Amino acid sequence: MKASLINKLDLLQDRFEELTALLGDAEVISNQPQFRAYSKEYAELEPVYQAFSAFRKVQSDLEGAQALLKDSDPDMREMAEEEVAEAKEQLIELEATLQRMLL
Repeated sequence: MKASLINKLDLLQDRFEELTALLGDAEVISNQPQFRAYSKEYAELEPVYQAFSAFRKVQSDLEGAQALLKDSDPDMREMAEEEVAEAKEQLIELEATLQRMLL
C-alpha cells in the first residue's frame, strides 16, 4: 500500500479515536447539535477504522509468519508458508476495500 494512503488512514484512525473520546465528554453530550455532528462523523469513519485495524493485524500476522519461514523445523516452515500466502491474499483484499472506502 502506498505511503500516502497509509498516512491518510493513520489520520482517519486518529480522528476516529478523537471522536470516541469526544462522544463520551459530558460537555459534548449536552450540546445536541455538536453531538449529532460528531456521531454522524463517527458512524462514517467506523467502517474505515475497522478495515484499517484488520489490515494492520494481518500485516502483523504476516511479519510473524515470515519470521517462522527461517525455522529449522520443516513442518513449521510449511505452516508459515501457508500463513504467508493467506496473509498476502487478505492484505490485497483489505487494501482494495480500503481504497474503495476512501473514494
